[in-house]
Amino acid sequence: MNTSVVISGVGLWTPEHSISNEELVDSYNAWAERYNVENSQAIALGEVDAKPLSSAEFIEKASGIKSRYIYAKEGALDIDRMRPILDVRRG
Repeated sequence: MNTSVVISGVGLWTPEHSISNEELVDSYNAWAERYNVENSQAIALGEVDAKPLSSAEFIEKASGIKSRYIYAKEGALDIDRMRPILDVRRG
């Protein structure tokens, strides 16, 4: 059996939206602070661990990432959602 492989096309696309480390940290830290307040009694009793706060500098040092592209930014930084709002694709 003779099988050939063909690359029929290549492409590059960069989404128009991006999220900086500062935006990401602001959102995460707001979520972590709310979590820690809502769970303060359990944290004080040692039943759960407090969520640590982060910094843009930590993210860049740990990952080398300063900013990331995202298809849909809406909802991604909302501390009640923490994921983008995407249109439902049908058919």
